[in-house]
Amino acid sequence: MKINRVDLEHCGHETDMVVVIDVLRAFTTAAIAFSRGAKDIILAGSVENLFQLAKNFPQALTIGEVNGIPIEGVNFGNSPSIIEKADLENRTIIQRTTAGTQGILRSTNARIILATSLCCGWATARWIERESPDSLTLVETGVLDGGWGDEDKACADYVEALIRGETIDHHDLIRRVVGSRSGSFYSSVHDDVFPRQDLAIATDIDRFNFTMKVFQIGDNYCLRPLWE
Repeated sequence: MKINRVDLEHCGHETDMVVVIDVLRAFTTAAIAFSRGAKDIILAGSVENLFQLAKNFPQALTIGEVNGIPIEGVNFGNSPSIIEKADLENRTIIQRTTAGTQGILRSTNARIILATSLCCGWATARWIERESPDSLTLVETGVLDGGWGDEDKACADYVEALIRGETIDHHDLIRRVVGSRSGSFYSSVHDDVFPRQDLAIATDIDRFNFTMKVFQIGDNYCLRPLWE
C-alpha cells in the first residue's frame, strides 16, 4: 500500500482512499456526537450552506464554527466537551468547520473517504487494512504555513504506524497535540470557545471502536459510524 500525505490545499486530486484528519476539533467532535447517539452528520462547506441545509432538514441540529468561533444561530459550537453532554439519540447533525469538513468536501474525487482523529485511530487503521487499497492518502487538514497542524501530523503518524505494524508512543502523540500551535488555545477550563476539556477529549487515544465513513446521499455528503 502506497501512503501519501497532503494538506487541505492539495487533497482534491486523490482518487483512491482518502482519510481526512482533524484532531482539533472537527472529527473529535463528530466522534463524540456518534457516541451520544447521532445517526449521521451532513457536511456543510460554507456558513450559507449550513443554514440552507438546516432549512432542508428542519429536525437536524447544527454544529458550526469559523476559525474556531461558534457561528451565530447554530445549536452548538465545534466543542466535543459540549457535545458530550448533549442527547443526540437518533438525531441528524449538520456540521460546518474551517478545516475538517472542508477536507472531506474537497476530496470527493476519492473512491472512499474516511474521517478520523486520535480517538478512533485504531479502528480507522483496522478498517483500512481490511479494505487494503492500492493507495492511501492522509489529509492533514490543520497543516498551514507557520508551524500549524502538528496535531494532525501526529494522528497521521499514528494511523500509518498502525497500518505498517509499527509501535508509536501514545505519550508522545499526546505531547505533540498539547504542544501544537492549535493546542495552545486550550489553556483554561473557563474558556467557552476553546475549553481545556476539549484537549483532554482530543487526546483520549482509541476511545471509540468505530470508523467514520463518508456517504453521498443525493447532493449531500454525510458521515456515518461503522462499528468494529
